[in-house]
This record gives sequence, C-alpha cells and structure tokens, in this order.
Amino acid sequence: MNRRILMTPLFVFAVAACDATPPAGTVPPDGSETLYPDSWAHAMPEDRGEATITPTPAEAEGRFARRMSVDQLRRSIPVLFDGITWTVNSRNGAQSGFDALSRTLGEADYIQATSHNEEPSPLFAKFMEDMAADVCNQAVRADLEAAPGDPRLIIMDDADVDGTLRFLRLKLHGLYVPSDSTDGIDDLRALYDDVASTQEPPVAWFAVCIAMLTAPEFMAY
Repeated sequence: MNRRILMTPLFVFAVAACDATPPAGTVPPDGSETLYPDSWAHAMPEDRGEATITPTPAEAEGRFARRMSVDQLRRSIPVLFDGITWTVNSRNGAQSGFDALSRTLGEADYIQATSHNEEPSPLFAKFMEDMAADVCNQAVRADLEAAPGDPRLIIMDDADVDGTLRFLRLKLHGLYVPSDSTDGIDDLRALYDDVASTQEPPVAWFAVCIAMLTAPEFMAY
C-alpha cells in the first residue's frame, strides 16, 4: 500500500511528460532540418567581486623549491662519490652522519616526530657544510692516492680546469655547459684560481667541491 502511494506521483509525472507537446518548430524555405526556438533563459551569475587574470608570484613561478631530504642525501652521496659518505665520530665509533644526526636534520623517527622537517634552516645548512667538508676531504684524498690511469672521483686535471669544472657541473648539478662556453662555470673558475694562487691544486679542488655540494643547485630541487 505504501509503495503504491509513493509511486503514484512519479507515475503521474511520467504520464504528463509523455503527453507533453514538444515546442513548435519552423521549417526553412529550403526544406532543411527543422529549427526550434532557443529556450535558454539568461541569468546573471552571483557577483563575486573583482578578479584578475594575472597569476600570483607563487602561481607564476610554479611550486616552491624544496631541499633534499636526509634519505635522499644518504643515498645520493655514496653514488656520486664511489661509496664515500659523510662519517662522524661518536661514542659508538665512526658512523654515517646521516644516521647519527638524522633526527637533528629533520628526519622523522616515528616516536617523537611522525613527519619529516625539510625546512632549509640555518642548523641544517651548518651540518651540510660539515658534511661537504668531510666528503670532499675523503674524495680529494682518494684522488691523490689513486694509481695512474684509475678513474678519479674529482678529476684534478690542472691542464684542463674548465673541462673538469664542466664535468663536475654535469655530475653534481645536472647542468650541461658546452665546451665552447664558460657560462655556468665562471664563479667556480674564479674560486679555483683564487685558492690556487696561494695553495696547492688539491686544496683548490677541495674548495670547489665544498662550494658545489653546498650550492642550491645541489641541495634544492
């Protein structure tokens, strides 16, 4: 009984729709398809105030740059430096700095913090300078101890400084600098020349390595 009462209005509506007369149309003189009047009713939208088509700075530039996470650095440094990684001395002996200082660097431990802190803070920058100094020192030392003809981590080729800087820019920053251009390595060459004017070449390459590992091109993406 209830079902028939509920369905009755729907049944009446369906019958009324079937009996409805379609809008009258007009046939053009050439006998083409019948034309029907436009039944669209214009309605003004709600006024939502002024707007502009100019994007905001954030929209115009895309997403904001983010610094590399601790885990990204932990996995990337050994790949770039043939197994060399950041090493620190602690009460438990020498261990990876990315592990020993992971909580300080913002990595979640899922006990006190359940989300990673990837803000480019001054504390993070300070530890990244320590990391770069340790990694670059190990890399330059490995280069000096390499046998002639062995592949080097940082090619200390004083006969082709610009070529070496191009190689490092591509390896560490993913930036290709053509052989007929110095755009992109000018600052690094100036740093090398400045240090090499008073120090031995390995010290100059050590300074270049630190500068490249702490640069935004390496730390941000």
